[in-house]
Amino acid sequence: MSTLIFFFCFLFFSPITFAQCNEFYQFKEGSEWEMETFNAKGKLTGTNQQKVLSYVSTANSFKAKIYSALLSEKGKELMKGDLDFTCTDGTLLIDMRNFVNQEQMKAFESYEMKIESENLEIPNALTIGQTLKDGSMTITATNSPIPMNMMVEITDRKVVGKESITSAAGTFECYKITSKSTFKTKMGISITVAYDIVEWIAPKVAIVKSESYKNNKLQGYSLLTKWK
Repeated sequence: MSTLIFFFCFLFFSPITFAQCNEFYQFKEGSEWEMETFNAKGKLTGTNQQKVLSYVSTANSFKAKIYSALLSEKGKELMKGDLDFTCTDGTLLIDMRNFVNQEQMKAFESYEMKIESENLEIPNALTIGQTLKDGSMTITATNSPIPMNMMVEITDRKVVGKESITSAAGTFECYKITSKSTFKTKMGISITVAYDIVEWIAPKVAIVKSESYKNNKLQGYSLLTKWK
């Protein structure tokens, strides 16, 4: 599974007792959780570990910084970084720069960068049939000798049903959300990678499971396995 999809399966949290801005994404400083990723045959391919580094809230908003580490199936660290999340009036805003890792950004380090971004949104309430806002980001090197740009898009987001999902972390009643995830790069040559995504998201727990498909074939999936 690509690093884009790996980062897409990033967030989970357990119930807490104080007021929160968003029903699905709830935090407190120091909390940790883990999702494991598998290939289409169910073989473990890696682990995504997260920890809340900081959390600042008001009555109807919050800002949080999440440390995220991606490990191989043998536990070797592949990449790490911090993810930023904000919530205002019940809507969680996810900076699309969270979906581009530092290794991918190194190609642009020597040049001036122009970044255009539309945040991904998770509203406080979901209903079956609801269409959710797209997210996108484009990075362009403005003074490179060859055309260089990178684009990430998450589109066609729709709540299609409700299902019960069971993992090592428990059983959760989830909303099922489908979307398309596209990653494009142009550095002399153009490369496009696209996936169909299915997610299951539960109140107070956020993403419990995520599957990625290419040409209607399962490529891999992620599953919540533990938290504390």
